[in-house]
Amino acid sequence: MDNSRSNAVGKQWQGRTDGAGWMHSALSVIMRYAPLRAMYLFADVFVVPFYLAFSKSSIPIYHYFRKIRGNGIVRSFIGTCRTFSQFSKNVLDKFRMYAGGAFSFEVDNMELYDTLSRSDTGFLIFSAHIGNYELAGYTFKASDKCYNALLFADEAETIMKYRDKMFRGNNIRMIPVSPDMSHLIVMSNALADGESVSIPADRVLEGQRTFSVEFLGHEAEFPAGPFLLAAKRKLPVLSIQVMKDSAKKYKVFIKKLDGEGTSAHEIARSLLKSYTSHLESVLDLYPHQWFNFYEFWKS
Repeated sequence: MDNSRSNAVGKQWQGRTDGAGWMHSALSVIMRYAPLRAMYLFADVFVVPFYLAFSKSSIPIYHYFRKIRGNGIVRSFIGTCRTFSQFSKNVLDKFRMYAGGAFSFEVDNMELYDTLSRSDTGFLIFSAHIGNYELAGYTFKASDKCYNALLFADEAETIMKYRDKMFRGNNIRMIPVSPDMSHLIVMSNALADGESVSIPADRVLEGQRTFSVEFLGHEAEFPAGPFLLAAKRKLPVLSIQVMKDSAKKYKVFIKKLDGEGTSAHEIARSLLKSYTSHLESVLDLYPHQWFNFYEFWKS
């Protein structure tokens, strides 16, 4: 089923990093010198209980484990705690990298990305709000062609400055979502020039057309735009998800999405099913790295 507007409007988690600018700057300095595991422990002891007690986002995560994954009450509560713990660690890892730190990355199917990056054809990369996708952009340099990353512009100014500093040296250009939709022109020009464009393909903005699809056994809405763009322009698409595997290691999962059909609409829906299948396989391995902190499913 397709919808002209998202039924999820008004209930979405905004995705803005908490804290004032001076807090972000201070945390970056602290992460330069503090032992990483000590900061993880601090987050588990002080930050996680705060979010559990005072944040409304704990309820959707509990529902994710209880209703979507079918866990019991106790296991769902533990899963909620572990998710906030994991999310806190991922945020700390970003600040660690802002401060000059590094993590190791193990990549599955890197040849899929290398082949497209060396070609003359533009291509799309679909990310999601799972794991720590942003961290890979701070580590890997786009040497063959410019890598354009579509970002929601509501992030804190200090975080956007950190991102710009980290991305610029790796030939990665940020494209903030603009109210006047000018970001669509920038994206179109980048693809026409044979560059890659990365889009978060799991979060619906107000007024967007959506596709409904079964995801983790329950009906959910995804933005139709990224998939229709790929189908209409006949672009290759990769799904890339970056998951925290241990304290200092991340694992990168890359899959080429398959789209079949006789019309752009059919191809787009086929690409969506391939994308959600990839997300399901990754989340089965890392169930505590689902970071859409709002009621994602229709039920």
